[in-house]
Amino acid sequence: MPELVEVETTKRDLSKLIIGRRINKVEVYLDKIVYNEKQKFIKDVTGKDVLDVKRRGKWLIFELNDKYLIIHFRMEGRFYYLDKNAKVDKHDYVVFYFDNFSLHYNDPRLFGKMQVINKEDYDKFFMDKKLGLEYDDTRLTSSYLKEKFKKHHTQIKKLLLDQSIITGIGNIYADEILFKSKINPKAYADKISKNKLQSIIDNTKLVFEESLKHKGTYPNIDGKRGTFEKYLKVHMREGKACYVCGKTILKIKVGSRGTYYCPGCQKM
Repeated sequence: MPELVEVETTKRDLSKLIIGRRINKVEVYLDKIVYNEKQKFIKDVTGKDVLDVKRRGKWLIFELNDKYLIIHFRMEGRFYYLDKNAKVDKHDYVVFYFDNFSLHYNDPRLFGKMQVINKEDYDKFFMDKKLGLEYDDTRLTSSYLKEKFKKHHTQIKKLLLDQSIITGIGNIYADEILFKSKINPKAYADKISKNKLQSIIDNTKLVFEESLKHKGTYPNIDGKRGTFEKYLKVHMREGKACYVCGKTILKIKVGSRGTYYCPGCQKM
């Protein structure tokens, strides 16, 4: 599933290609991707210039002349940058045509969504989503997390996945952040010290920035997969030796999510 890093990577790549370009034509091959408003969606987007490409949490945003086009990839959505006359794949459900290239939205699982909103509705749209702070927000402090966690006698892994506290963290990155912070994923959030909470903040930044260097873990707009999987310390390493202490990496369930951790480095 595309997480913050994967969406940020897409944002950075697309910014170089489509800012200042006009969307000359749009084809929608599956109405539900655009909330069954195919004709309105096409009308709102066609002929518009892309003024900017933004990200909020796991949401990708195209700023157009008078609207915002907001995209959520959900489980497997992605964009591919292709020749203008490239063949449309069976899982390409929305295609944007520019002067000399096309941008294909591909989604085998059919969970992704696109929506066009008026510019004056932008703040309300994200306020309604109740998103938490970005990982690089200066307001993200140990005191902020302590306040958020104090009423939650809940396992820390679950709260890292709660988008209303820190937005953008998904399953892969939660495992990696907790490993670097030496915190057991089953530890109760309300019992974690402020020093350890600061460690979560610091390591969230480190893990995200390191992953961004390697373009994440997902196929990018050129079709090449990001290479951060090669640098994962615990996620997807069940049964393998920990790089730090040599103990065997375990896989458990926290909530409903498969969770990887080192019993040596992440003691309760």
